[in-house]
Amino acid sequence: MSIDRSDLHALLDRIPEGDLPVIRKVLLAVAVESDVAPVAVEGDLTDAARREIEAAEAYFDKGGRGISHEEILREFGLG
Repeated sequence: MSIDRSDLHALLDRIPEGDLPVIRKVLLAVAVESDVAPVAVEGDLTDAARREIEAAEAYFDKGGRGISHEEILREFGLG
């Protein structure tokens, strides 16, 4: 199935105005994930991605607090 930007624009036009903030967050998450490019070659992490993972693990090892599933749902207006 071939999809182009006009297909996506048509879908956006059908989304209720009140849901647009949530859709924006989802699209930003996808766009940022694409920009980060954590995998250089299928299965191999980039050095930057490896450093970010190590920093996150160190944060939690030192007692850092994560974000609960409920908090994420509330952020997206789903909880």
